[in-house]
Amino acid sequence: MAVKPPPKKAAPAAEESNPIQQQAIDHLKALALDCLLDSPEPLRIADLGRAVLNRLDASFSEEEAGGLASVVRLIMDSDPRFAQSNRQWDLALRMGRTEADRKKPVHRALEDFIGMLGLPASAEKVARLAGALFGRDEGYFVELIERVTPVQPQFFQTPDNRIGITRWLLTVESDDPEDVSFDNFDSDAEVAPVEAAAQGVEGATPLEFVAQLAEQHGAALPFKPVAFVAWRRFPDMESQALFNDLLAGADGARLLPGPVVAGQGLVSQLTDAIRELVRNQEAAAELLAATLPAEEEAAPTTVTAAEADIDQIYEFIEREPMRAYRASELCQVVLETFPGSRSYPSIHQSVIDKLKADPRFTWVGGERFRLDGMIPEEVQVLPEGLAFDDRVYVNEEKEAIDKLTPPETWKYGLAKEVESPLVLDVGDDDSQPGAAPAKLRKSLLLHHYFAGTAYVTHAERAFFPREPDLVELTLVTPEGERIEAWFNHRLGLLYGLRAWFEELDAQNKLESWSGPVFTLVATKTEGEYRLEFTGEVEPLTFVARERLPQLFGVLRGEAEAEGWPLTTLAVRLLRDYPEGVPFEQLFTQANIVRRVRRDALASVLSGQRYFGQNPQQPGLLRYDEKRAEKKGKKRGPRRFEDYDEDVELEEEEEA
Repeated sequence: MAVKPPPKKAAPAAEESNPIQQQAIDHLKALALDCLLDSPEPLRIADLGRAVLNRLDASFSEEEAGGLASVVRLIMDSDPRFAQSNRQWDLALRMGRTEADRKKPVHRALEDFIGMLGLPASAEKVARLAGALFGRDEGYFVELIERVTPVQPQFFQTPDNRIGITRWLLTVESDDPEDVSFDNFDSDAEVAPVEAAAQGVEGATPLEFVAQLAEQHGAALPFKPVAFVAWRRFPDMESQALFNDLLAGADGARLLPGPVVAGQGLVSQLTDAIRELVRNQEAAAELLAATLPAEEEAAPTTVTAAEADIDQIYEFIEREPMRAYRASELCQVVLETFPGSRSYPSIHQSVIDKLKADPRFTWVGGERFRLDGMIPEEVQVLPEGLAFDDRVYVNEEKEAIDKLTPPETWKYGLAKEVESPLVLDVGDDDSQPGAAPAKLRKSLLLHHYFAGTAYVTHAERAFFPREPDLVELTLVTPEGERIEAWFNHRLGLLYGLRAWFEELDAQNKLESWSGPVFTLVATKTEGEYRLEFTGEVEPLTFVARERLPQLFGVLRGEAEAEGWPLTTLAVRLLRDYPEGVPFEQLFTQANIVRRVRRDALASVLSGQRYFGQNPQQPGLLRYDEKRAEKKGKKRGPRRFEDYDEDVELEEEEEA
């Protein structure tokens, strides 16, 4: 049963340098625990903050009161004994958020509960914890506690009927101080600091002596060693009587949870330290993180999101359903649990798991979720202008003019050229999946400019999260603007770039709509990528701006009106480059006129003798006008499957 505070590591340097801040945090934690037990129902953080403020008995401004509630929330979020649901806080035990040992004897459990509180508690408070642990009505345990605690030696009662633990008190069964010390302490080290602090302290009564000791020492002192030192001065003193007087706050000294003895000066210091924590909540968060137990020392925590929490998240998202939400955002804003706390990792992971399993939500990558049905339709389909023209163009004999041939028959090294990433595109990509690249370098193409997309090859797709099929991303432009983008694994398309492309064009930063290079680099934030643009262009896909109207307007119109096969289109393009042009550049321009496939263009270029390669510049493809004229003088078209290059060469020589 995880009801005791988890064991702590040795105090870090930050705690040693300012112990009063740690005492202030412990004090607030004890007050929060006491307030929750006084309430039969969970409390919202604002109500809990006000209840803690009332117990502080200090004057706080309205702003400070709000800040105090935030600090209390941070403190509870760092302690596995507390949990919250629907923005209401309670003990994890009462919420069923922690594992409990129900085999423990009731008497031992009651002692543990009171020990957790650190001061005597009413039967009602202890009964609330016992009822949560054993699953029985609180009234049953109130009656049980009131019946058994007066007769059980491990408990004692205060004048106001609160119940304490006998081991807090000094047991005196001898007149010999050494015997009393042996009976009450494991070593002299427990008493030595108090004895040293008591040097020179006077007092006519045990209470006056302890009050002066506490005020002079300044720091909190454990009650039992204080009672021992006081007993040595006043042998007739009764430990419980002194305890009761301090519990009532007599003569300026008082008991704080522990129990420890504190003077009025320390109480004032604690109040000042709490004000400082309120003013500097980042420091409070750092201090809490620094004093958390090491993972291997910590008590196991099983705090998870409840179904009511998921309902609360759904209601929250419904208020603004058109965007994605991160699970971390939902944990903090809706569930009020924050990174750095002990409960956060398990709650955060359980929120992710439950949202994935809930049909009301759609997972869109990493820890991002949307309401079901709220993924934009346009990122789920192929944009207009990206589909290939797969029509078959035929001659008078109804035979296909553009013949598709296997790669082994291609000339001019085209079997290698078609593997270039620059010519791979959506629906025409046979690259193999590979390791995630460090960055993604993409060359803008005209059809992707209009679609606002970029194609990511199979070999590059590991750059983005592998799941789900539709991943929502954030792209950050060089100017710091954040763009909502999507990656569609099925199509290999990155959506959401149109506005950025147009902005670059409006600022005259794009030399053309075909060829400019931009790069994506992953940031340290999950699902976020930085867009980089330097004005670089890719020569093999670059098409000068003045060339675009000829391709996109004139040739496209003629090709559509006259029903050009790809062979004719290749001829018309290569006529403008008598010295030849690389395959990638020819392919790029052909796709501006009409969306064509790699293998189709490679087959066409290999299937006609009037397409060739510049002997002086291997790799540059060109159109031979003279050879085409000779070809045209021959009898009718030769069937492609009967084509023989040697025969054609002989015919050309004869002609």
